[in-house]
Amino acid sequence: MSVPPPALTITLGGNAYRWPLRICLTALTAGLAGTLSTLTGPGAWEPEEAGRAIAAFGGGAVLIALAAAVWALVIHRDRLTVTIGRDGLTLRRRGREAVVPAAAVDAVGITWPVADPVWTVWFDPEAAPGVDAVTKVEGRAAALLPERSLPQGWLEAVHATATETLGARWRVLDDEGEEVDRLPEDALREADDILVDGDGRHRDGRTGALLAVACGPPADRSGLPLPGRVTVLRDPHARPLLELRRGLPGGGRVRVFLPDGRPAGEIRGSDEPSFHTAGGTLLGTTRAAGGRCVVTGVDARESATLRIEKDGGGPLRLERSPSTPEPLRTLALALPWVVRGGPRRPARWTGRTSGRV
Repeated sequence: MSVPPPALTITLGGNAYRWPLRICLTALTAGLAGTLSTLTGPGAWEPEEAGRAIAAFGGGAVLIALAAAVWALVIHRDRLTVTIGRDGLTLRRRGREAVVPAAAVDAVGITWPVADPVWTVWFDPEAAPGVDAVTKVEGRAAALLPERSLPQGWLEAVHATATETLGARWRVLDDEGEEVDRLPEDALREADDILVDGDGRHRDGRTGALLAVACGPPADRSGLPLPGRVTVLRDPHARPLLELRRGLPGGGRVRVFLPDGRPAGEIRGSDEPSFHTAGGTLLGTTRAAGGRCVVTGVDARESATLRIEKDGGGPLRLERSPSTPEPLRTLALALPWVVRGGPRRPARWTGRTSGRV
């Protein structure tokens, strides 16, 4: 008999302090660089002028660094800590505490956007007074924490604890407030006909079911992800399915990773890209043929086809042969993001502190 997970406590992760840390380090680095430039090199200043410049550079840098440190301290002191266990949820913030008994919990889950889902609990407010003093409550829903501020792996941990230990129903709402059904884990991998619209939403070409959403920074043009950025395909329940990482700017190389971090392979080139294993072995090539990009495997058989509308206004249609071998079948999912004419607006988090609840 399986043993349910113990109580789980989650609060802010390292990402919540990313910007204060960046600003602090940047200010100190700029102050040090400015100070050194006045003392060394051919452009060294006179001692009196250097002293004034050092005071300005150093003092300004220290003030900015202190402001960033205060910002981080404010974030830390205002953090929400959530403990979820067999008896319910306990919420703590700034010395205040509220309890949502297990009997008062209707469901636990997330609300969209998929790129930054908000951990949400639906409950009976009359049976759990004081929750609105700790976090935002709208009707019967309380928004707890957005993903961008949570530690890695929180979604899987919360899902397991909520369903197995607390015994609550897992719920997901989209940006229209509608319930999102859970699909099989391999729904995207098994689909042979996929429509990809300009917002990066992948739908089953036969049933219209939403299979995945591409999440990442918006590209200023169609094609490869922006330099130094990552595009992640997530299912409607925000689980990562595939990760695309671009190499050096202008290199035309995209590496594809599975959800567990294992490399699935890489794609080289953007006009007629070739597909390779992580070790460099050729798997297939692409050729343009009248509004189509046809992927041919090393066995000379057509493995996948990407159809592009002439005006570029409609969705892209990716068709994969059922006999396409792995990992070429997986790598073909990245084709709309590599060739010209790919989706322009992958979903991204918008800086909101909560989603629709």
